[in-house]
Amino acid sequence: MNKQEHPDILGELFQRETERDPIAGLEGLEELIHACKNPQGPASHRPQKLLPLPQKRSLTRKTTHYLREDIFQGLDQAKESLQRLLPEGAKLRASKSNLVNVALRALLQDIEEKGLESPVVSKILKVKKK
Repeated sequence: MNKQEHPDILGELFQRETERDPIAGLEGLEELIHACKNPQGPASHRPQKLLPLPQKRSLTRKTTHYLREDIFQGLDQAKESLQRLLPEGAKLRASKSNLVNVALRALLQDIEEKGLESPVVSKILKVKKK
């Protein structure tokens, strides 16, 4: 592309000597600026995505629960111990989230199978509230 095909409108703006000198393309530039500042028409005229990808539904959910300090430290120790014991490719499975998921799954299964006869349920019932 050469300069004859595409004049430097902004360059002319900064280099012009008087404000009365007409600048080629200035009107088009002003129209473009105003069009971008004040888009007209409803939002429905916006271009749609060519390939709308379905959003992947996460299998996990972020949650916050409070743990006693000794349980929290035990979780850290269990994670570190398992990471030392597991082979290289499986170390990522020893995350705190995975440990909690496995423990809760076992707890839920125990409660479902044994109900009130579950040793875990009896421990929960014996816990004193502070």
